[in-house]
Amino acid sequence: MKLPKLFSGAKEIKPRRESGEWGQKRRRFLAQAWLIGPAFVVFTTLLIAPRQKAHYPLLKAGDIAPTDVVIYRDVTLPDVESTEQKRRRAGLDVPPVYVFDPEVSEQVKAKLTAIVAAGQKAEHQDLSRLASELSQVAGQRLETGEVLALRSLRFSQEVLLALLDVVDQVYRQGVVEDRVELLRWADKGVTVKEAGTDKEQLQLDVFRFIDAATLAETLEQRLAALRVVDRQHRKALASLLARLMPPNVILDRGETLSRRMRAAASVEEVSVHLNRGRVLLRRGDEVTPQVARLLESLAASSQGPRSVWPMLGGFGMASLLALMWFFYFRREPVAETERLVRYGSVLVVLFLALVVEAAVGFVVSRVAAAVIREPFNQVAVYWPVLPHATGPILASLMFGLSVGVLFAASQAVLVSLMLAFPGHTVAYSLLAAVAAAFATQKVKERNALTRVGLFLAGFNVFCAVALSLHSLPNPQIQEVSAHAATAALGGIMAAVLASFFLPVLESATGTITDIRLLELSNPNLPLLRRLATEAPGTFQHSLAMANLAEAAAEAIGANPLLARVCCYYHDIGKLMRPEYFIENQRGGPNPHDHLSPWMSALIVEKHVKDGLELARQYKLPEPIREAIATHHGTKLIHFFYNRAKQQETPDKGEVEEQEFRYKGPKPKSKEMGIILLADAVEAAARTLTEATPGRVQSMIDQVIKKVLEDGQLDECELTLKDLEKISAAFSWVITSAGHHRIDYPGFDFNRRGNGR
Repeated sequence: MKLPKLFSGAKEIKPRRESGEWGQKRRRFLAQAWLIGPAFVVFTTLLIAPRQKAHYPLLKAGDIAPTDVVIYRDVTLPDVESTEQKRRRAGLDVPPVYVFDPEVSEQVKAKLTAIVAAGQKAEHQDLSRLASELSQVAGQRLETGEVLALRSLRFSQEVLLALLDVVDQVYRQGVVEDRVELLRWADKGVTVKEAGTDKEQLQLDVFRFIDAATLAETLEQRLAALRVVDRQHRKALASLLARLMPPNVILDRGETLSRRMRAAASVEEVSVHLNRGRVLLRRGDEVTPQVARLLESLAASSQGPRSVWPMLGGFGMASLLALMWFFYFRREPVAETERLVRYGSVLVVLFLALVVEAAVGFVVSRVAAAVIREPFNQVAVYWPVLPHATGPILASLMFGLSVGVLFAASQAVLVSLMLAFPGHTVAYSLLAAVAAAFATQKVKERNALTRVGLFLAGFNVFCAVALSLHSLPNPQIQEVSAHAATAALGGIMAAVLASFFLPVLESATGTITDIRLLELSNPNLPLLRRLATEAPGTFQHSLAMANLAEAAAEAIGANPLLARVCCYYHDIGKLMRPEYFIENQRGGPNPHDHLSPWMSALIVEKHVKDGLELARQYKLPEPIREAIATHHGTKLIHFFYNRAKQQETPDKGEVEEQEFRYKGPKPKSKEMGIILLADAVEAAARTLTEATPGRVQSMIDQVIKKVLEDGQLDECELTLKDLEKISAAFSWVITSAGHHRIDYPGFDFNRRGNGR
């Protein structure tokens, strides 16, 4: 036995028991109702939160008006720019605040007195050393010339008193750091506030203040009037005093800014009142900056402020619909996981439909604002063009008519809230959506969606015209025609969008539609052609099994098309080694005769894994992969198990039954349970030498009983009543297929040697 040759296909393919990691993760995500439901509620609430649409085009300064802009109602608008200008002026009118510090004068006079006293003590020292000591007393460097002037005057008290008087006079007048900034307020004055107190006054004479930059010249002039100061010493003493005297009138920038901000905040908002009927802008006029600002304010005011109450109302409606869908699917006769997957899938499709309608609504509102010609400059004319039918088409194709109709009602409610539809538009959206759900019931091909689109176009036109005649006070032929045209376009566009989104949603949700099933049933598809050519016995077994499964599914109300197509592909794994399966052997030695029972069972069981890998390669949808994985469940491979039991010896130990069982999983839906039963019944039917109705029914009952006793249907929702109907359907198909014909005259086909 050569294992590498036997499992050469396994080296190239790494099969997986499950239906694909991505598919399983996707379905597990959709089954998280605790996550999908709240997420749908939150995002839908944000989407349908009420808002008023702006009735005014947003134009920039310099644009040419595409149409007349008329004020629809009396409105008072805030003039933001005028308000800002007024506030800016109010802030600039506030004079700057300067702080007068009287302590500065006393500090300078004290420092000057200390310098003179120190000079008197060290008058006879070397000039440079004297300058150094006096610099330490002053706290800043004194020039040699300045010290020389003081020593020449012998540091006399008379000179000291004269200098102190000059300092006092100058500080009373006020010294500022930047007089140029101060002079800007010469016409209005400045506020002077005494440091450490609440005293302040408006000083109108700003020219009285001395600039610190020219303080030395001012002091020199003052010293010129003193007799005790010689002319030759004035400049040096003026320089000394100028460096000792910091400004005593300082700009308080923080207080100034605070007062200006308070003044600006106290200015009332400037408003512009526009009377109803006023033409704000004529078509063809150039938009001025002022008109552009008014248009922006009009658009903002027409939308209105967001309030928490409408948001709560939208939240309540979205929650109600989410709960409605949850309880609707709870009554579905399918497995719990499948219910949750369908619930999540419907909410995803519903939210997608809302997003599509919102996007188209946004586009048509911009189109209406840009169009000049009546009545196409009115957004209400474009409401019929919205693809109200897209969501119901998708829901009906994916989940059936009942879901499609309920989906249409849910969508109509949410869209009417989202776009603030008037009553007749709500009626139109509901009728168009329900009609779409019914129109897709006979659709079995993707090309048929074109006919659905044409049907919806005609239906929408009829509804739009009827509702226009009912709702318009004085219907005009031009306006009614516009509604009819947009309604026809809406029907066609809805079908086009549904055709685009259908394969995307089939893949995203793992749902398979009848359209896809019919496409997969085409025998000319590469995988089925391979099966018919390379494993003809398996292919014939699949066809016969498909007849059984389809009849049984119809009998219990399951999906017969799904059951049939799954049967076509359930055994594709046998393509890897067709000669190891009895139905494909055309005489000659049986390969299993040279293998141990364990190896034979391994080969037989492996066709499930190989089938899943082929399904992944050929991108077969989720239900077909599920059928491949579950069509044997965890059944025992009886033939090779019995052979192993016959070869059992005490020294090798007892044969474990688990070694000869398929790995599963067990079927979980009605269709998958039918496929497991049909596979077993079809194989057993081929062992009957004479297919009389009694023998057929007995065989079927034995097979079903054995499957039940083995627990293969424990996870499936098939009932005993369903099994009775399935048994009857199987019996009818097998006995019908084994019917007898009358003998051909002149021929005896049962005689040996008759014919070539």
